[in-house]
Amino acid sequence: MEEGFPRIINVNVGGYVYTTTIDTIARDPNSMLGAMFSGRQQIAKDTRGNYFIDRAGAMFRHILNFLRTSELCLPQSFDEFDQLSAEADFYQVQDLIEALQIFREDRRRNLQLSEGQGTIIVSVDRYRNQLLLSGREDLVKEVFKEYIKTSEFVLTLLRARGYVRDYRVPWKPGGAELTKADAFDLLYGHGFVLEGCNGGGSDADEAGTQFQEYIFVRKNKL
Repeated sequence: MEEGFPRIINVNVGGYVYTTTIDTIARDPNSMLGAMFSGRQQIAKDTRGNYFIDRAGAMFRHILNFLRTSELCLPQSFDEFDQLSAEADFYQVQDLIEALQIFREDRRRNLQLSEGQGTIIVSVDRYRNQLLLSGREDLVKEVFKEYIKTSEFVLTLLRARGYVRDYRVPWKPGGAELTKADAFDLLYGHGFVLEGCNGGGSDADEAGTQFQEYIFVRKNKL
């Protein structure tokens, strides 16, 4: 524990009050936070006695979480990289600055085949044990390129102005070329979020009437 500070402290960052430990906030001694909470500087306080930092309050949660875990955990829909990078630079948390650069480049690499926005629909034909992919052709290729052979892809797709409708992928529970879980992981990994789902039919229905449909949307760009 740093001299002069209680073990548990409240920090008001731009109107957002965070409760943490002095060990966490001063974990990086080379950062501005490490210097501020080293006991060698005076820190402003608000009217309630909380330590005060005049910076973007909402962004500070990502700074603090990184100091707690040493891992950068951002939601898939996160698109405020410029602001978070500015905050990381201000606080001079070098490991976070580097982690942000790597994370951002990875996301950009995943978006290289499209403008980053669009919809992919995953349908599950349980009777035929197949996944059906529908959406813009460049998006489907981007996300599922490892499972699609280009020659078969070109011949099999039903196209309408670059739109893919019901491209069939073999699927068998427990031993599939591409399982539903695999498809969801790929979509989440490329920044898509589940917007809705529907389904119908029953085991007693005629062949092919039992289905499930999942709508994934990517709204944000880096």
